[in-house]
Amino acid sequence: MSGGTAAREKPAAEHRPAWAKDPAPEAPPATAPVTSARRRPRLRAVVPAVLLAAGLALYWLPVPGLDEAALDAMGGLGLVGVLPWPVLAGAALLVVAFASLLWPSRPQRLLLGLVLVATVVSLHALPAVVEEQPRFATAWQHLGFLEYLDRTGGSAPALDARWSWPGFFAAAAFVLRACGVTDPAQLAEVVRWWPLAVNLLALVPLALLARSVRAGWRARWCGVWFFALSSWVGQDYFSPQSFTYLLYLAFAALLLRWFLAPSAPSGGMLPGAEAPPDAPPGRRAVLLGVALALFAAAVPAHQLTPFVMLGVVTVLVVLGRCALRGLPLLLGVVAVGWVCFLAEPYWSGHFDELFGGIGGLGANVTSSVSGRIEGGSATHQLVLYSRVALAGLVMALACWGWWRRREAGYRERALPVLAFVPAAGFALQAYGGEMALRVFLFALPGAALLAALAFFPRAGTSERERAWDRVSLAPLAALLAGLVLVGGFLVARWGNEAFERVRPGEVAAMEWVYAHADPTVRLLWLSEDPEESVTPALPWGSRAMERVRYVPTHAPRDPVLADPLAEALREAGPVSYLIVGRGQSAYLELDAGYSTSWERRLLATLDARDDLVPVVRNTDAAVYALREAPPGTPEAATPGPPGPTVTWTPWSVLGALSAGLLVLLLGTREFLRLRAAPDAPASPAVRALFWFAVPLLLVTVSALVHRFWTLA
Repeated sequence: MSGGTAAREKPAAEHRPAWAKDPAPEAPPATAPVTSARRRPRLRAVVPAVLLAAGLALYWLPVPGLDEAALDAMGGLGLVGVLPWPVLAGAALLVVAFASLLWPSRPQRLLLGLVLVATVVSLHALPAVVEEQPRFATAWQHLGFLEYLDRTGGSAPALDARWSWPGFFAAAAFVLRACGVTDPAQLAEVVRWWPLAVNLLALVPLALLARSVRAGWRARWCGVWFFALSSWVGQDYFSPQSFTYLLYLAFAALLLRWFLAPSAPSGGMLPGAEAPPDAPPGRRAVLLGVALALFAAAVPAHQLTPFVMLGVVTVLVVLGRCALRGLPLLLGVVAVGWVCFLAEPYWSGHFDELFGGIGGLGANVTSSVSGRIEGGSATHQLVLYSRVALAGLVMALACWGWWRRREAGYRERALPVLAFVPAAGFALQAYGGEMALRVFLFALPGAALLAALAFFPRAGTSERERAWDRVSLAPLAALLAGLVLVGGFLVARWGNEAFERVRPGEVAAMEWVYAHADPTVRLLWLSEDPEESVTPALPWGSRAMERVRYVPTHAPRDPVLADPLAEALREAGPVSYLIVGRGQSAYLELDAGYSTSWERRLLATLDARDDLVPVVRNTDAAVYALREAPPGTPEAATPGPPGPTVTWTPWSVLGALSAGLLVLLLGTREFLRLRAAPDAPASPAVRALFWFAVPLLLVTVSALVHRFWTLA
């Protein structure tokens, strides 16, 4: 052995603990240590690579056999009920492959990344591959926002509340036009692959967020992995929520990675977060500008996300964990200013709907959890209960992770803020019965990382901790947790696919309706509760937003009693139709408890009536009209004035000007504070900006209160 080789290997042997050293062989070959050192990493990589290849093969090879006929057999368990068993075995093998990479003493980063990406692709690309049309009805409706924006060049706040937050639609329309995407078929492909793109992009800020945790590589990788296995909420479709969720993840990662306040050990406890990396003031100013831009992009795009971001940064500042102490006030002025001025059509005249749920914690939780489980088939209730159980499991693991970190001598503050601050949403409103889903969605980044710390609580910085990790059974426990999470994912994520799937015949029926919307048309669809259930399970609203009015109509439990449906058509006036789609029928069967033969019997009843005639009929949908149209002429389309619509008064003008100037002063103050040392006293310029901002803040608050009081 050459002298250089011996010199390189000697430190490696010296750093090993005494009990782990191998006895020296009597006459080792000259090249034996080098050969074994080179072979061991290769052998350790072979098993996970084989498991990855086998898992992908088992998962994807049976997928081409899932045709439309197989998908039509979906029942209360959704897509998982028709998947061949090799697909389920392949998903389990992907979990085993990742867990096997947690055993070695050093990370196999390339393989870890490959398995993680393969898992995300396998879990989220499945419907895009097997289903003929892009899934989820509301995603099609959001295409209608783009079509209206492209056709008219403006928004229409009177048509839909989402036009008061048009940022996502404006940005999407700009990007698609810049890319030359104008064909509806191309737009449908964007909707098809959007969830996969969102979930892959989410891994980037999650990885950055994991680097902010003072933990070993196993905990960091496992946290991102748990996040991927728990992303079953279903808000990743083409929507403002999926877009702003990425902004939220990036915003949280920036705060925890670069703007945590310095924290020293106290009481024998080490801080649970890594110290922010050293960066010159110029770089920190750029990062602050990026954080402000992320928040500014979220404010006009979604109602809820900016306030979750604001809540997180506010609690971090209160706990002394964020160096940007003036950021909550700055972001609060921006968020409240948008709602007060540019979202006026949303809350003006609907003050009780917007703020009536504040303080109703019990009612909001009940409507978001148990209220969504009542009724429906027993099989489908299993899907809903699995969602509650999976969310509870992740949050329980997060609490356990916090406790284990405390026992290991680490003080966690930032991650619990991410995991538990979103629960404050329960005290605000029910959010259409979806607040529980949104709370878990926003809590998941912090909860997933805390859950990983339940298995790997130590940072692995000392020789004792590294020795403990080598003999720990934590990777086996993580494997079992991963198997539970991936099995639950398949049920919770795709359990609604029987009615969230979009069928080709439904698309064809809607295209016929759009073609006959001249000047307007009323489309009656079947709902178990027309007052509460107002979102049809059909590809609605993708075109002619202002010319088609969708009217929820009570679906009779007894399909023979169809007289009220014919009467509703007469009352709807001329150019009115009734649509019966398989997706909506599946929803009524699984979620509302209608009989399995309800659709077939209803269609037979409608076909037998002399006063109705089917104008569209295919295997997936039927559209009926009155044989003798009611007298009169259809009403003209009334989209209302283009947005934004703001009621200006002298107080409003003064408030808007003071709010704009206040944002400028507070932003300048934060940038100036970045140039000073962390513990340095405030400079005269910073103090002057604060005192200039106080009267502007009073004027702004007074103007906002006046607007809410007079326009509510």
